[in-house]
Amino acid sequence: MFPPELVMARQNAIGLSDAQKTYLRAEVLKAQTRFTELQWQLQDAMEGLTGLLKQPKADEAQVAAQLDKVLASEREIKRAQITLLVRIKNNLTPEQQHRLQALRGETK
Repeated sequence: MFPPELVMARQNAIGLSDAQKTYLRAEVLKAQTRFTELQWQLQDAMEGLTGLLKQPKADEAQVAAQLDKVLASEREIKRAQITLLVRIKNNLTPEQQHRLQALRGETK
């Protein structure tokens, strides 16, 4: 997969078209907005879990339910990250992908 910062740093070397640049900018901006929302959700869930664990006697069912919220938030963050990477990859031609791999030293 190709991280957005690599593609942006190498956009001239791999020959991104104007349309690809516009698409990738839009996707990165959408993803950044989503990541921010998800980070807030994760922080809220973590604070809730911490609060439950600080009680003198933690309720196991409540802790488990809150942990599920934390894990769900983390899963959504990972899903959003992978979705962005796939969208970037799918927007590149096979030749552009090969050039990026060569620039990263991944050519097989």
